[in-house]
Formats: sequence, C-alpha cells, structure tokens
Amino acid sequence: MYKMIFMALGCCLVLGGVLGIAKASLMPIKAIVGQHYLEVAWQESLRTNETEKPWRSADFYTIGQLKVPRLKISRVILNSVSGEAMAWGIGRINNIKPKSSSGPVILAGHRDSHMKFMYELNVGDKIELIMSDGLIQTYMIYKTEITNKPELEIPQSIDKKNSLILTTCWPLKSSKQELKRYIIFSQQAV
Repeated sequence: MYKMIFMALGCCLVLGGVLGIAKASLMPIKAIVGQHYLEVAWQESLRTNETEKPWRSADFYTIGQLKVPRLKISRVILNSVSGEAMAWGIGRINNIKPKSSSGPVILAGHRDSHMKFMYELNVGDKIELIMSDGLIQTYMIYKTEITNKPELEIPQSIDKKNSLILTTCWPLKSSKQELKRYIIFSQQAV
C-alpha cells in the first residue's frame, strides 16, 4: 500500500519536474527560433530588396543589419520600436523609408539583450549598416554621451544626413528601469 503511494508520489514529482523544465525552456527556445526567423526574413529582404515580416502576426519588418566588425557582432534591424519589436531586436526610431537620407539613422534596443554590446564600443570603432538593397555604409564612432532624459536630442552640430546614432538605457549593466540614456554618435566614414 505504502509502496504504491510512494510510487505515485514519485511519478507526480518527476512529472512536475519535467513540466517545470519544459516551462523554463520555453522562453529561450522561443528566442532562438525568433532570431532564426528574423535572420531568414532579413536574407529574403536582401534577395528581393523588399521589406519582410519574420512571421505573419509581427507588427514590424526587417529593414537592415548592423555589424560591428571588431566585436564580430551582427544584429537585424527592425522598422519599429514597438513593444513587440523591441522584444525581438534593434529598432529604428525615426521610422522613415530605409533608403531615405533626410535625417540620421537612429537605432534603439534593450541594454540587457540586443544592445548589450554597446558598453564594449569605443570612439574610433567602425559600425557597418547594411540595407535591403545590399548597400553597406560604414560609420565611425566619434562621441558617446549619457543623458538624464529619456528623449533623444540631436545636437545641431552633427551632419544629420550621414550620421548613425545608437541608444539604450543607462546604466548598461543594471536591471532597474532608468530614465537615463547612453548614446553613441557615429559619422559615415569616407
């Protein structure tokens, strides 16, 4: 009698453990699969020179790729900074046409995931921006800044047509919600 109770209890504990592991694994698996879909959508954008959604229900699409050669970093760029888009990648704040040259390219992402590499960037580092037409633009970092405001103010002194600005929350290695922002300014290299 006790033996059957202990066997049933043991089975319940094993089943509970398996379910717990499965539930804990769901988010990392979803993240890996999502990044794969983003990469596939980006490759399709490059092939067709058209914007592509990574999945049907996405409220965003891929518009480019950011590369940092020194760090061997590559990130797909999304057209939006909506809550859903920011959960999956780096978004373009000034959501104008990807090929437009009417202003700087401003990219934002979460400091603890897609923009985690920002703390490793230095003045003088090169950043490559690839758009869906295959054009590669190279930028060089010339300035970093920490602001006390969540809104990004673009200095009048920068060349707006040839600039790439990266931004994320500050401090970089904190989990607290902050209003400060870390901003990296880069200029198109000649």
